[in-house]
Amino acid sequence: MVSAVPGHQHHPLTGILLTLIAMSLFSCQDALIKHLLADYSVFQILFMRSFVIVIPLSCILFYRFGSQGFRTRRVLDHFKRVSFNLLAFLSFYYSLTRIDLGQATAIAMSAPLITTVLSGPLLGERATGRQKSIVAVGFIGVLLVIQPFTGSFDPMGIVAVMIGALMFSLLVIQTRKMTQTESTELMVIFAALTILCLSGVLMPVLWVTPVGQDWFLLFGVGFISLFAQLCIVHAYRFAPVYILAPFEYVTIPWALFLGWVIFAEIPTVIMLFGVAIIIACGLGVIQAEHRKA
Repeated sequence: MVSAVPGHQHHPLTGILLTLIAMSLFSCQDALIKHLLADYSVFQILFMRSFVIVIPLSCILFYRFGSQGFRTRRVLDHFKRVSFNLLAFLSFYYSLTRIDLGQATAIAMSAPLITTVLSGPLLGERATGRQKSIVAVGFIGVLLVIQPFTGSFDPMGIVAVMIGALMFSLLVIQTRKMTQTESTELMVIFAALTILCLSGVLMPVLWVTPVGQDWFLLFGVGFISLFAQLCIVHAYRFAPVYILAPFEYVTIPWALFLGWVIFAEIPTVIMLFGVAIIIACGLGVIQAEHRKA
């Protein structure tokens, strides 16, 4: 079967640049989706997003690997991964209808901390004492971002984004289990095609005909996601995970900036302090994992 990341080359700066571009695009995608959720269901947005992604990525996969690239003996594992993927999407995007973009993104980026906790029972990768300490401090940062004792606290939005972070962690773990036999492109296409079919079933009931520039914005979500995923797939061919993973945290300042500019969302000092803790602890977990390896 096709390897997960064939054709590795060691060009760290290229990988970093592609990662920064991808994370910036993902942040723009999330801001667009938050805007569109005022008028369209998350299922319609996911339908349009998946519709745009499936055909170009299928062509790329066929060009690189031929028909062999679409073959898999792990269909059930793919469906399990899609389940985590879809639940992560639904939870995170629901949270965007209730809480600030920057707050939701910061909490979602605590997923690596959750992955560290779950890697022991699910992957047999035991966390070191250093990693456990970092994770504990990281969750204090999450608590500061949540700000449970303020008037702006929204329990439904917070629970939703925390479920999203948990599902994303399970998605990462499931992906790790599959990368030895499945290509990244196949996993992305399988997920997009499945989500397209599932959301498509609901379109006769949930479809709202876009008006004006909304057509452009809905297709824009798909194209932005497509280019972001292509960037991140290629980035990991130029540099290893431990070099690139820290740069994924650029999504948080981007989300804070876009939330401020587009939605007039002003973070508190306490929240920013919590964000700094989450980023620092996320970077610490990555560094500790690299040392352990």
